[in-house]
Amino acid sequence: MNPVPYADGKPHTAPDPFVLRYRSLYYCYATDEHGILVSTSPDLIHWTSHGYCYTESGRKNFWAPSVILINGVFHMYFSNMPEGETDTHTEIMRVATSEDPLGPFAKRAELFGTFAIDSQVVWGDDSRLYLLYADNQVTGLSEDRPGTSVMIDRLATPFAREDRPRPLIVPTMDEEIFARNRFGDGRDWHTVEGATYFTYRDRAFITYSANAYEHEDYFVGYSAAQLPADPADAHIDTLDWAKQLNGTSFDPLLIRSPQVEGTGHNSIVRAPNAIDDWIVYHGRNAADELYVGTEQRVMRIDPLYYAEGGLDTPGPTADAQDAPLAGTVHDDFAHGLGPAWTVVSGAAHAAAAPESDGGTAALADAALVADEAGTFIAVAGAPSATQVVDVWAKAPVTPLGACFGIMVRYTDDRNLTKVEIDASRGLIAVIDVIGGVASERVIRRGFDGLDLNAWHEYRIERRYCRLNVTIDGRSFASCTISDVPGRTGLFARRTAAAFSAYVATEHVDLWGARLRDFGREVRTDERLVIGDGVRPHGVRPATITLATPLDGNRFVLDFASDTDRGQTLIAVDDYRLSITAGGAVLMHDGETLDGTARPVRLREIGGPVRRDWLGRAALTVRIEALDGTLRIHVRGRSWQMPLNGPGAHVRITLDRTSLTGYARTSLVSDERKGA
Repeated sequence: MNPVPYADGKPHTAPDPFVLRYRSLYYCYATDEHGILVSTSPDLIHWTSHGYCYTESGRKNFWAPSVILINGVFHMYFSNMPEGETDTHTEIMRVATSEDPLGPFAKRAELFGTFAIDSQVVWGDDSRLYLLYADNQVTGLSEDRPGTSVMIDRLATPFAREDRPRPLIVPTMDEEIFARNRFGDGRDWHTVEGATYFTYRDRAFITYSANAYEHEDYFVGYSAAQLPADPADAHIDTLDWAKQLNGTSFDPLLIRSPQVEGTGHNSIVRAPNAIDDWIVYHGRNAADELYVGTEQRVMRIDPLYYAEGGLDTPGPTADAQDAPLAGTVHDDFAHGLGPAWTVVSGAAHAAAAPESDGGTAALADAALVADEAGTFIAVAGAPSATQVVDVWAKAPVTPLGACFGIMVRYTDDRNLTKVEIDASRGLIAVIDVIGGVASERVIRRGFDGLDLNAWHEYRIERRYCRLNVTIDGRSFASCTISDVPGRTGLFARRTAAAFSAYVATEHVDLWGARLRDFGREVRTDERLVIGDGVRPHGVRPATITLATPLDGNRFVLDFASDTDRGQTLIAVDDYRLSITAGGAVLMHDGETLDGTARPVRLREIGGPVRRDWLGRAALTVRIEALDGTLRIHVRGRSWQMPLNGPGAHVRITLDRTSLTGYARTSLVSDERKGA
């Protein structure tokens, strides 16, 4: 239920919520007049308040914290001002650090000598640290639209800027006005702030908030940019950013509903399944009377979807929603290896005993430690060739080195694939063993500043014969491997490596050149052509059937109409969805089914038909089924109905249309309802 509940049953304010996932817990850092607030959750739904993690004598208005973990140290960026000041432009950005995400944090440096707020520090795939923030330096004196802009600067160290700032998002519309005639000279003051950077497929996004948090219409918009083919060339400050809200096409990602107002200042975080993105933001209950000077902003969460090359969310919601999903296999190791695991060799033990009350403190320290006497290998789940594995790990590097990693594909000792972090040789390698013959591919020499003694997040995405490796959210390498399915897991060789928060989710995501693997996902007698999407060979329509049954899965399908007369038909059970350039119609037994508006807004907002970079009408369909319930969503409309056939498959007919994107995700969940 939104807003999110807390363990003590009391309401808690959480303005400007920044959520960080670290091992088995989520940590939310929030604005407060007297310090930085911190709370924790194991699932994004149930939260526990821990009070202040940072205070500072003689300072007030602790605004908009963000936190990044660098080699075991949490770096928190925030702004505050002297207690005696009344001008908020005396807010100065500072940096504080702690080895514990709950704090206490200690101040280390000031990043600016003048007004700067709303930080986010991120690692780019180019291995550079970037600071996103808001100030008035670029547009404050503008005659056209003066105000606050979103800026970016590179960090020379976590405590010092390179001092070469660039504007990323500037005011362009009346909806971003903070105050009319603010200075008495006829100029309206605009505010664009609260930036959050993230990526999806081959695009980068920056969400931002605009006008004023006190306003009912405080909203979240976004800017987007195309990513280069080589991640090393993805310099965030030189990408070609395009604001998605311009002129008459005002279509914000989040804006008030009849139940929620003042929606804004978000962060983006992955669900426990390590796949789905969720947007965390603050809002006020619209039914409550607004008291100036009294904090009323509370934390809310909603799923974030990607559609027609942009962003989509059902938020702001105020009723019961589906909970964020768990992984196909997931283990916090609080009790050692769970029942899903098979130990192939060696042994491992739980690092800490769980608390008797089952509190979240036990999860914070839960880990699995491999015995260093031999080679530890453990695998879990069913064999697969399309999985994402996400795990936190660290290892004591001794004079003999350290060797540990992730088992990507295991059948037996003669048939396996693993990603190996080898400190003694100073490299990361992929070992492929086929029929007892081993081959090694070194995918990275050196660890690019990584301290292996500290916790890092290792993420492996397997797409049949393709493997992508990311560490702490940064793209590290990719390579080809055997496409034979296998079980995933962990290993360590004579190293007391520690592992925490293991997640493996059945998932595959295809677009662009990746669509070459689409034939592995379908059954068809038709001849298809892959170019700028998958389309029929020739002028006749082509029908394909998705090979994986619908129940227990989500399919996200991106379509483009080659002509305005193009049509895509989707059949599931007795339901028929017809998609054209003008939208979608769902029918059952010859009758049209009315969809529910999602999101619900106070006024109709939306532009004309959205088109892709080739000018084709684009539409994204999200289809999922779990426990006999079928759900379909197409741009602003949702349907929910019973799925009669548990073994039902999705059938797609392309008629002068192309499929430009395809994603399949398992919906296995311990507790799906209740968000």
